[in-house]
Amino acid sequence: MTLTARSLKRLDGVHPDLVRVVERAAATTSQPFQVIEGVRSLARQRQLVNRGASKTLNSRHLSGHAVDLMAMIGTRVSWEVPLYYRIADAMKEAARDLGVPLEWGGDWASFFDGPHFQLPWSTYPKSANPARAAAPPDVSERAETRASRVLAIGDRGAAVRTLQDSLSRLGFALVQDGVFGPQTRRAVKAFQAFAGLAVDGIFGPVSARALRLALKRRVRPD
Repeated sequence: MTLTARSLKRLDGVHPDLVRVVERAAATTSQPFQVIEGVRSLARQRQLVNRGASKTLNSRHLSGHAVDLMAMIGTRVSWEVPLYYRIADAMKEAARDLGVPLEWGGDWASFFDGPHFQLPWSTYPKSANPARAAAPPDVSERAETRASRVLAIGDRGAAVRTLQDSLSRLGFALVQDGVFGPQTRRAVKAFQAFAGLAVDGIFGPVSARALRLALKRRVRPD
């Protein structure tokens, strides 16, 4: 598979060793993927922590030692967990072939982060990145605010619990545990279909407006 120009741009500032692993994995994987994010600004990281999508303000993304990858089915993004195990297999094999140590967020016991791959702290200190002269992508405050309002599989926290509560009030059956897992994604997709929206299982501004309207009218699916 081929990384898009946008994915390659998102690798700007990422440590060259990790870039080599991503590019090799992209060339050999049976599961196509693209790059969601490489270098991340501190403001963006704060928003992710506030959403519950990240656990730390000391992310490897801040120094260019981590990337997030998204699985692709044709031109569609997929958050189905098994696909990320396939991507991880390709990334780990590429890392072994290149002699680059690699950590996968899907192996963490405390927090499953399937899209996330990083170079280990012990081998790659924060200051050790020859590509880090590249500044983090210029993301406007408006764009970051909009991004913080998007919830997808893997997210967790108060915002997810509020979403689950709202869907439950409309009659969609799901556990209100603050974790955006497969069950919440199915409920979001069911609501999107009910509301006549594009069905992608990602809860963004358009879905949020439709949900607020449905709650106001107390419209329930049949």
